Amino acid sequence: MHAIVIHEFGGYDVLQYEEVPDPTPEPEHAIVRVLACGINRYDLFLRMGGVKKHTPLPHVMGADIAGEVVSIEGDPYGLAVGDRVIVAPGFPVDPNDWEFKPENLAPSYTVTGTSRWGGYAEYASVPTRFLVPDRSGLAPEEAAAVPLVLVTAVHAVETLGEVGYGQKVLVQAGASGSGSMCIQMAHHLGAQVATTVGDDAKIEFARGCGAELVINHRREDFAEQVRAWTGGAGVDVVIDNVGGGIFAGNLAALKPGGIFVNFGLVGGVKDTLNFAALIFQQHQIRGSMMGSQAELLRGWGLVESGDLAPKLDRTFPLAQAGAAHAYIDSRSVQGKVVLLPWS
Repeated sequence: MHAIVIHEFGGYDVLQYEEVPDPTPEPEHAIVRVLACGINRYDLFLRMGGVKKHTPLPHVMGADIAGEVVSIEGDPYGLAVGDRVIVAPGFPVDPNDWEFKPENLAPSYTVTGTSRWGGYAEYASVPTRFLVPDRSGLAPEEAAAVPLVLVTAVHAVETLGEVGYGQKVLVQAGASGSGSMCIQMAHHLGAQVATTVGDDAKIEFARGCGAELVINHRREDFAEQVRAWTGGAGVDVVIDNVGGGIFAGNLAALKPGGIFVNFGLVGGVKDTLNFAALIFQQHQIRGSMMGSQAELLRGWGLVESGDLAPKLDRTFPLAQAGAAHAYIDSRSVQGKVVLLPWS
């Protein structure tokens, strides 16, 4: 099969389009023909060696797999050869942890395509219990735009953020893949949503995801705008996928006793916490990492019902993975970028 292989960590040029052996059948695994594979910001960090420097090389990355079953051994969903599926974008890689609940707290849990070969390829081997039947009717490239940001949104917004009807929520980076899905999830749960973007060209996209207030953070102080939007009260919940550099602003936008959830590091891994403000404002700070299989199934049901929708920016042929990574780095993306192995 053809795959994008990295033999060393580095820039776009380490993504090499090569021929490699097909995966071989294993007990309790399926071989999936990859029809499309979404790219996440995580992939760029992994490519550069910023996630797991001990990933065995050569390596094939890719977490967001949409495809069809080629062969299968043991399956909890009754899948058959030819059935369309998505792959859980994260799961415990040690079979001894497969019964651990929730899966994202298991010792060996990792993003798909980190330790095992992933979806930047024509075929992938996946434990059958971490396949999800795809009855959405979506095109493969649309389905592949969903899994990682979907399970992240369900876990961060609904489970940890406890977002509910009538609340006001700030979602950072609303035109990103994860931000756009978090806006949709909060809106689905009945909240009013404010979000930030870095370019006026992204404002209408964010509104189309369900945001009521869209702030260009390059021109306006987002905390001031959010405080004005809430009549000075602050939002109930902040969902942050940026990380360092905006922590103080996020807490300034949050009401006393409000919940702050972070799952992103693109702005940096460090910031400063004022413990006096934390104590007197009684903010709740929560770290979020992906989500469980149950949360993925919950979210996928909302996709199949049309309550949540993929936000696909554009596709690239698999051989042009380097150009796709460069496009994401350009920060002009609205939604998700997807690779097509068979184009």
